[in-house]
Order: sequence, then C-alpha cells, then structure tokens
Amino acid sequence: MKNKKYFIGLDVHKEKTTYVVRDKIGNILSDGETATLYSELYERLEPYLKSSVIGLESCTSYYTLYQNFLKNNYNIKVANTIQLRQLIAKNDTLDARRLAEMLRLGTFPCSYIPGEKIQRLRSLLQVRHSLVEEKTRCNNRIQAFLDRNGIVMPSQDAFGKKWRQALLQYIGSGEVSLEIRYEYDHFVYLEKQSEHLGQEISGYTMKHWKKEYILLQSITGFGPVLSCYIIANILPISRFSSNRKLRRYAGVVPAFHESGGKKSKGHIPKTSSRKLLRWALIQAANSAGRTNSKLGYYYRKKKKQKNNAGIAHVAVASSMIDIIYKVLTTNKPYNPKIC
Repeated sequence: MKNKKYFIGLDVHKEKTTYVVRDKIGNILSDGETATLYSELYERLEPYLKSSVIGLESCTSYYTLYQNFLKNNYNIKVANTIQLRQLIAKNDTLDARRLAEMLRLGTFPCSYIPGEKIQRLRSLLQVRHSLVEEKTRCNNRIQAFLDRNGIVMPSQDAFGKKWRQALLQYIGSGEVSLEIRYEYDHFVYLEKQSEHLGQEISGYTMKHWKKEYILLQSITGFGPVLSCYIIANILPISRFSSNRKLRRYAGVVPAFHESGGKKSKGHIPKTSSRKLLRWALIQAANSAGRTNSKLGYYYRKKKKQKNNAGIAHVAVASSMIDIIYKVLTTNKPYNPKIC
C-alpha cells in the first residue's frame, strides 16, 4: 500500500458501477458511474490504474470485472460483505467512497476469492441445490394435496418404495385430478435431474481434487455429493489457521459477546459465510445420526440431553468440522478410534 498513489472504490451492480478515486491524503480525484463493463471502467480509470489498488464488494455481478482486472495485473481486492454490513450509511456513492477510504487507511476487510475451478464447482452446486429445494417444495405440495383430499397413504416414509407404489396406484386409478399427476411427474423429473447433475459434479470433483474427495468420504455421513459441498467451500484448507476458525466460518458454533470484561454465549447464527456448507454439514450429521458409529452415538446422546434434534444435528456438525480439518491437514483418512 505504501507505493500506491491512488485508491479506487467500486460499487458494482448488474447494470451500472459507481467508482471513486482517492489520493494518498484522501482527496477525491474522480467519481462517477459507468456500465458494468471492464472496457468502460478501464477507459475512465486508466490514468490511475498503474499506481492504484482497487476495492469492490462481492455480489452476483463482480466476478467478471474482478477476473479482468486480475488478468491485466492490476491490484484488486474484494471486500468481506459480512463485516461491511455493520456500517450504517448506505447508498452507491457512499459505498464507493467508503471502499476507497478503507483501502487508503489499510482497513479494507478482504474476502477470499476462489480460483476458476472452485468457482465452477460452486456454480454447479448452486444449480443442484436449487433443484433439491424445488423437489422439496414439490414433495410438500403432493403431501398437502393428499391430506386435503383425505387420501390415506402407507405408514412408511413419504416417497419410499411402498409409498410411491401406493401413490402411483392412486394416480393410475383414473379418478385423480390433473394436479397430482403433473406434480408427481415434476417431482420425478427433478429427482432425475438432481441425480444426473450430482454424478457430473462428483466426476468433476474427482478429476480435480481426487485426494481430498477420497479422504472426506472416509468420514461417517459423507457420500460422493456431500463431499463436493465441503471441497467447494473450504479448500484450500491452509487458509484456516485452526479448526475453530473453520467452525466459525461454517456457522456451527454459537456467537460470543464480550462487554465490560464479561463474556456471554449466544445462539448459533442464522446466517453464515457459506450457507451451502452448513446445509451439507447438517445433512451429513443427519445421516451419521442413523448409524451405529461414534458420531451416531454422540447424536443420540445430544438429542436425549437437549430433547431437540436440531441442536443435536448442529453439535454433530461442529464435531465433523474438527474431523474434516484434521483429515485434510494430515492427509490421513478418518479413524474413529483416534478422532
């Protein structure tokens, strides 16, 4: 930062980007708006770029701009938006000015930006996750329809083999409305799509992170697809200096508050840095809870103590983070007798 003369803040949106250029003492040398295109921003900022550092917030539209500046060897940083949310004032011009000022003062909260391979894996998982969420909504609509119409189904788990056979028998009876037929067809389509995409994601992950992929599947509760969620969100593991920092990142430990020398333990945060990471951990904890493993015993113990399955899932997920950290930092498969 000492050799930099200019500090450029960018507030990026889909259609437009607001920019502000400050000098070393904080004076605003240039500001304005352009379309969110590298060519237009370059034209406005070219006089300052060689001796500047650029800062922007992460959003749905930032990545292409970030990659273009990076490929042209310009110093660019992406802000951690969770830390920025604590600030009160909010509009595009103030955001750009604030980013430029934080760069100048050395208080810019940097965010980790993954490489292109990890970024692609995250994008694939986002698509799969949207299919899974829609499948769950479709599942709920089908069961609501059955309840509304007083249709009694087998006591087995919904959408299990016998349950489906009974539903298909009902659909084939000829006395059913079009609603349930189309809902079930939609459910089957979503199921097949998410399954096929899961196979593609597993193949892509195996190709690029074979060692980590195999190591993660040695942990109770983690199958081929859930292991991909972990790889997409925490690699490289070297960016976490301890298992506790990884737990905090995943959002599976309570928040702590300290004031006046007193510390208080809060609740599990509703949001985390990586929403899909926490989701995958909870799914793995749920799977592990049904086994006769060490993690399965721990889940049942916590569930009995707290009388709450959700708390038990989070407790197991937190333990899983410790195991994941050890497995990936030692490059050794999970051994329940040691961990």
